[in-house]
Amino acid sequence: MNRVAKTILVFSILIFLVYFLPTMLPLGEFWDVIVQAPFFALLAMVFYKVIATEKVKGISNKRMLLLQAFMVLSFFIFFEGHGMHFTANNIEVLIAENLPFIYLASLVFPMSNIPAQIYFWALYSKIYYFDEILGHQLVYTGLLLLLVSGMVLEIWTGEHKPLGRGDYAAIIVAAGILGFLIVQAVIEGQFVLPAIVLSISITIGFLLASRGRVSIKESPFALFVIISVILLLAGLLIYGLMTDPVYAAFVGRWPQPSEAKRLLNQFLVFNYWEELWWLLLIL
Repeated sequence: MNRVAKTILVFSILIFLVYFLPTMLPLGEFWDVIVQAPFFALLAMVFYKVIATEKVKGISNKRMLLLQAFMVLSFFIFFEGHGMHFTANNIEVLIAENLPFIYLASLVFPMSNIPAQIYFWALYSKIYYFDEILGHQLVYTGLLLLLVSGMVLEIWTGEHKPLGRGDYAAIIVAAGILGFLIVQAVIEGQFVLPAIVLSISITIGFLLASRGRVSIKESPFALFVIISVILLLAGLLIYGLMTDPVYAAFVGRWPQPSEAKRLLNQFLVFNYWEELWWLLLIL
């Protein structure tokens, strides 16, 4: 089996385990910081070594320096978003779990309950923004940019040898795993529109950059990314159809799977559209 295809399959399974083990086992909230974030650093280092061949010596130093700078920038964006989300999420969850009490207290004592007013009208909306919006935007932008840098690295330095059936099977399975994880992530992270734009841009960019130079059939990492973003677009389309207002009227709205308990507390006070409108007014 092609070494890049084998690495893609192994690490896709590991990614699935790293992200779903905390939902099944009591691993604690610091699993994000101790395991998940360093795992992506290791992931990028391994793929750089696996994708880059001896041909890297034939690439100009300026081009490689530019690519490495792009990868470092992607890392900064990813880890900045990861740290922001981890911190804000813990605070936001704490407030959200007590949101019904804070809200009711502010109604009963509108003038005298100053701390409740501050929490409700000022702090919570900003923390929510850093947690569920900006933090996620940085994480997924950094992740997709890292995938782009891997594709560029493969175009410039990859082996570009014909792939076998086992290689294609491994790539398709791995892309299915990553596509599923990204679909769930960008929906929860309110990153749907940017994800669509970036996915289409990645596909078009690869077709333009590789034209006349390499074939996608001989570029396992690029093929893996292209299939993943196609599955991402398909998943978002299906999710959009299933959460259409007509569908939601009969089946109901889908909450964020990973935060069902917290959202249940929130929706004791707000329904979805009222909460969204409230956040937009404050922001």
